[in-house]
Amino acid sequence: MSALSQEVNNTLINVLQGFASPNNEVRSAAERALNQEWITPENIEPLLVFLSEQASFSQDPTIAALSAVLFRKLALRAPPSSKTIIIAKNITHISESALAQIRVTLLKGFVNERPNNIRHKLSDAIAECAQESLADWPELLQTLVEALKNPDPNFRESSFRILASVPHLINAVDVSNILPLFEAGFTDSDDNVKIASVTAFVGYFKQLPKSNWSKLGVLLPSLMNSLPKFLDDGKDDALASVFESLVELVELAPKLFKDMFDQIIQFIDIVIKNKELETSARTTALELLTVFSENAPQMCKANQLYAQSVIMDTLLMMTEISIDDDAATEWENSDDADEDDEEIAYDHARQSLDRVSLKLGGSYLAPTLFQYLQQMLASSVWRERFAALMALSSAAEGCRSVLIGEIPKILNMIIPLINDPHPRVQYGCCNALGQISTDFAPLIQRTSHDKILPALISKLTPNSIDRVQTHAAAALVNFSEHANQAILEPYLDSLLTNLLNLLQSNKLYVQEQALTTIAFIAEAAEKKFIKYYDTLMPLLLKVLSTQSDESSKVLKGKCIECSTLIALAVGKDKFSEHSQSLISLLIAYQNEGIQDDDPMKSYLEHGWSRICRILREDFMPLLPIVLPSLLETAKATQDVSLIDEEEASNFQKYTEWEVVQVQGKHIAIHTSILDDKVTAMELLQVYSTVLRNNFAPYVEDIMTEIAIPSIDFYLHDGVRATGANLVPALLSCLVAAVGLQNEEVIKLWHLASSKLISGIISEPMPEITEIYHSALVDGIAIMGKGCLNDDLMREYANGVSANLTDTYERIKDRHGEDDEYNEDADDDYDDFTDESLLDDINKSIAAVFNCSSGKFINQFQTLWPLISTYLRDDESIIQIFALTSIADMVQYTGEQSAPFKEGFDKSVTGLLLSPDPTLRQAASYVVGICAQYASTVYADLSTTSLATLFQIASIPEAKSEENETATENASAAIAKILSSYGANIPNMDACIENWLKLLPTVVDEDAAAFNYRFLSHLIESNSPAVCDPSKIPACVDYVIQALHHKSLSGKDANVVVESVKKLLGTLPQNEAMSMLQKYPSDIMQTIQTWFS
Repeated sequence: MSALSQEVNNTLINVLQGFASPNNEVRSAAERALNQEWITPENIEPLLVFLSEQASFSQDPTIAALSAVLFRKLALRAPPSSKTIIIAKNITHISESALAQIRVTLLKGFVNERPNNIRHKLSDAIAECAQESLADWPELLQTLVEALKNPDPNFRESSFRILASVPHLINAVDVSNILPLFEAGFTDSDDNVKIASVTAFVGYFKQLPKSNWSKLGVLLPSLMNSLPKFLDDGKDDALASVFESLVELVELAPKLFKDMFDQIIQFIDIVIKNKELETSARTTALELLTVFSENAPQMCKANQLYAQSVIMDTLLMMTEISIDDDAATEWENSDDADEDDEEIAYDHARQSLDRVSLKLGGSYLAPTLFQYLQQMLASSVWRERFAALMALSSAAEGCRSVLIGEIPKILNMIIPLINDPHPRVQYGCCNALGQISTDFAPLIQRTSHDKILPALISKLTPNSIDRVQTHAAAALVNFSEHANQAILEPYLDSLLTNLLNLLQSNKLYVQEQALTTIAFIAEAAEKKFIKYYDTLMPLLLKVLSTQSDESSKVLKGKCIECSTLIALAVGKDKFSEHSQSLISLLIAYQNEGIQDDDPMKSYLEHGWSRICRILREDFMPLLPIVLPSLLETAKATQDVSLIDEEEASNFQKYTEWEVVQVQGKHIAIHTSILDDKVTAMELLQVYSTVLRNNFAPYVEDIMTEIAIPSIDFYLHDGVRATGANLVPALLSCLVAAVGLQNEEVIKLWHLASSKLISGIISEPMPEITEIYHSALVDGIAIMGKGCLNDDLMREYANGVSANLTDTYERIKDRHGEDDEYNEDADDDYDDFTDESLLDDINKSIAAVFNCSSGKFINQFQTLWPLISTYLRDDESIIQIFALTSIADMVQYTGEQSAPFKEGFDKSVTGLLLSPDPTLRQAASYVVGICAQYASTVYADLSTTSLATLFQIASIPEAKSEENETATENASAAIAKILSSYGANIPNMDACIENWLKLLPTVVDEDAAAFNYRFLSHLIESNSPAVCDPSKIPACVDYVIQALHHKSLSGKDANVVVESVKKLLGTLPQNEAMSMLQKYPSDIMQTIQTWFS
C-alpha cells in the first residue's frame, strides 16, 4: 500500500506518463509541472517517496525505470532552498521518517521479482540512500549478503554494484568474513558478476586502512585467474573492465603484485600481441603495464622482463597505422594535419612509451630501446621504420640525460629517412627532428643546425606531399623556439623562399602552418628579419584585406599572428611603413563584432597586445576599441551544471567541457569559457604592464570585477593564478598615476591583500599558493612600509602556518619509508613544487617583516614551533626554509630577535659542517646575518663560528661547482664577522689575509656585494693586508674576476672600482698598466669598460 494519497499518486503518475510521451509539448508540460510544483521545499519529500514506490512496485517497466532514474537524479540534486548546489543533496536533507520510508520501499523492490535493468537502476537508487553521511542501514547489508547467494546472477551483480558505490557498508565486518564474498564473486560463473565484484573489491580496498591490506592480498590470485578465462572465451569487454579496476589497485598498492609481476607482464604481453582482440582490451592492458612504471619504478627496473616487454609492446602497437592502406592514401589525402584519431592503439602506445621513459629514465630504457630502433629503422617494412621514428620522439624527453650525449649518432640514424620512399616515414622523420629539437635544446641548435635545418628545408619543396611539407614546417617551429638569430641567419633565404611557396598551396592547413612557422622564425631572428619584411608584410596585408568566409578564418587569424610578430621583431620604426594599414584592418575585424566561438577571436586579441607592445603609449587611442570585448570575456563567471552520470560521457566528448565528480555528483564545467577568461586576464596584464600610468582609469573596474573575484574561482586553477598575478600589475599602474597616498589605491590594496591572504589560508593547490605569496610580495614592494595592518599580519601568519603544516606532511608522505605496498616515491616534480613554494613563503615572510619594520615578530612567534620543527628535520629543503626564515627574522628585527637565539644557535653551528653544501651555504648565511644585523646579541655565535667557516671554505673541493656557493657564503660570513667584531678578534691581520685567499667571489651576487664592499673598506682604511705592494696584484685580480663574471655590478661595483683605482695609484704607472694588460681579450673588454 502506498504511503501517499491516491490524489498525489494519480497526479504524479500523469506527470511521469507525460515524461515518457513522444509528444514534445506533453513532455515539456510534464517537466514544467515537476520543476515548478514538486521540486519545491514542501513537495520534494513526497516526490522522492512516490518515485521510490514506482521504481520498486510499478508493473509498467517504462514508469519503473524512469522513476528509478529520476529518484537518483533528484536525491543527488541540492535542495530547492540550498545555495550550495555542489555539496548539498536532497537525500541528506529530507526528514528521518521520509528516508526510513524510502529505504524500506527500495529494499522491498530490490528483493522482489523485477526485470534485470530495473533492479540495476534500483541498486543505484539504494546506493544513494546508503551514503556514509546518512544514518546506518543494517538491513541493507543483510539483504545484500543474502542476495549474493541468490541463484539469479542479476541479484549477485546488483549487490556488488551497491557495494562498489558504498563500500563503507562492510567496514564494520571483520575482513575474514568479507573474503569469501569476493572470492565467490571472482570465481562466479557469470562474467557480469565477476566484473562487478572486482569493481566492488577495488572500492572496498581503497577505503580500508593499510593495516588490513595484507589480508586482502590472498584474493589477488583468484582475481588474476579470471583474466585468462576472459581471454580464452573472447570476452574482450570483460577483460578491459577488469584491467581498468587493476589499474586503480596498482596506483594504490603496486607492490601488492610483486610476487606475480612476472606473470602479469607475460599475460599483458599475450593480450597486446593478440591483434584479434578489441582495441580497448589491448590499450587497457598497456595502461596497466604503464602505471606500474609510474607507481613502482624500482620494481619495474628490477624485473628482467619489464623493459623488453613494454618496449616491444609499444613498438608493435605503433606499427598499427594505415591499416589495409599500404600507400597511406587516406592519411595523405586528409585535410587534417593532426594525427589520425582512429589510430587508437598507435596513439596509446606513443603516450605509454613517453610516460614510461619519463619515469624510468634513459639509463634503464635506452639500451633496450635502441637495440630495437636500429633494427626497425633498417627494416624493409615502412610501418616499422615509421614506428621507430615515432618511438624515438616519444622516449626522447625521458631519456634525455643519456641520449643528449649521442646526438651525432641519432642524427646519422634518422636523417637519411627524410628521403624515405614512403611519405609517412618522411613525416615521422620530421616529427623526430622536431621533437629532439625541443628535448635536446639548446645544445642541438648550437651543434647540429647544419644537419637538421637543411634536412627540414628540403621537405618544404614541391617534391614533398602536403602533409610532409606541413610537418617539416612545424618541426622548424620547434627548432626556432630555441635558436638565436646567429644560428638562423645563414638559412633565412632558403627558409623564407620555401615558406612563401607554401603560402601558395591550395590547402588551407598548409598555408596556416607556413604562416605559423614564418612568425616563429621572425621572432627568433629579430632584427635580422628586416631584410624580408618588405616582401612579407604587403603579402599578409593583402590576405587580411580579402573577403572572409568561415573556412578562411583560421588563415586570417594566422595572418594576424604572423604580421604582428614580424612587426614586433623588426621594431617600431620599420613597422611604421605599414602600421596604419594593419591597424585599420584589425579595427575593421574588431568592429564586425567577433563572437566567442570565432576562430579569429584569440588571434585578434593577441595581435592587439603585440601592437600595444610596439606602439606603447601611442596605443592609447586604440584602447577604447580593443578593451570592451576583452573586459567582457575577462568578467565571465563559472558556468557549472549538475548532470546525470549518463550525461557525463556525452559532456566528456566536448573539449570545451570538463566533468568532475564531487561527493557523488557529476559536475560539468564549461572550461572553454574559463580558459578564454584566463587569456583575457593575461592580456589585461600585458596592457597594464606596457601602458603603466596610462592604464590607470581602468584599474578599479578590473581589480574589483575581475582580478579579486577570480581568487574565488575554485573550479579553475588558471583563473585563480592569473587573477593573483594581475593584482600587483594593476596596483603598479594606479600608483604610477596617483601615488601611494591616494584613497583609491589604499582601498584597492586592502581588498586585494585581504583576498590574497585568504587565498593563502584556503588554497588547496601548492602551485597556486605559491603565486598568492609571490603576488603579495610584489604588492608589498609597491605599497611600501606599513601597508599591512595587525589583523592582516595575524591572518597572514595563520596562512603561513597552514601552508607549512601541509607542505611538511606532503614531503613526509612522499619521502616516507618503503612499505610492503608502495615504493618511496621520488617525485622530482612534487619536490620542486614544494621547494619552490617554501622559497616563495620565505620571500613573503621577508617582505612582511620589512614592511612592518620588524613588528611582524609578534606574529612570527606563533610560527616558531613549526620553524623549529623544520630546523630539526633531516630533509634539506625543509631545513633550508627554517634557516632562511631565521636569517630574515634577524635581519629585520635585529636585537629584538634575542628571545629566539637559544632555539636555533646550536642547530645553525651544527649545520655549518653538514655534508650537504646547500645546508652549509644557508647556515653560513645565517651566521653572517647575525653578525651584520645583531652583533651584540650574537657575538658568541659569530666569533666561535669563525674557525669553522674558515675550515669549510678551505676544503679541497671548495671551488667546485657543487660547493662554490657554500664557500662564497662562508667567505661573506667571515667578512661580516671581521667587519662587526674586528677590534675583538685576535690575530685580525692574519684572519684578513686568510679571508683574502678565499676570493674571488664570482657566483653569489649577495656574497660578492658584501665581500667586495669589505675589501673596499680595507683599501680605504689602508689595511696592510691589501695595501702592501705585494698584495695589490691579487686584490686587483679578485675584483676583475668578479666584474667579468658580473657577480659584482651596479653601485657596489662603482664603489669598489674607485677603491681599486686608488690602490693602483699607489704603484708606478707602468707597473699598474702592466698588471691590467696581462689578461685574455674577453677579460680585457671588462677591464676597458671599468678602468679606462
